[in-house]
Amino acid sequence: MKMLRAYMVTTLMWAGVVEAAPAPITGQWFTEYDRAVVRIAPCGALVCGTLIARGPGMPREGAPVFDRNNHDVSLRNRVLIGLVLLPDASAQGDHWHGNIYSPDDGRSYPANFNLARDGTLRVRGCWGFICRTQFWKPAR
Repeated sequence: MKMLRAYMVTTLMWAGVVEAAPAPITGQWFTEYDRAVVRIAPCGALVCGTLIARGPGMPREGAPVFDRNNHDVSLRNRVLIGLVLLPDASAQGDHWHGNIYSPDDGRSYPANFNLARDGTLRVRGCWGFICRTQFWKPAR
């Protein structure tokens, strides 16, 4: 009888546990090496990230920068400013998960996003077992 009571108490305790939502990642962020500014904002039930400007780590003068490394040849003439890099991030447990497009190599990768303790955005993209992490700084 004591074991049954202990089981019931434990079950009721766990039933009351609610999974914590991840911290919001919306805002404007400088990508690694300050190369670009990405705005992350709600888009329906998801959050999406759009490349909105060249960052201070890139020259501001000159012609527009195109998506030259895209594997789809028909997309290589699209301008990077205004391009949605993160089309579909959703809350999953204590982090956000979605796909992120890398103009550096023209590929999309599954990625996780969460706020680090220092206020940076931790972006971890993986291709199979190979993963790379970047820390994006807030663009204020």
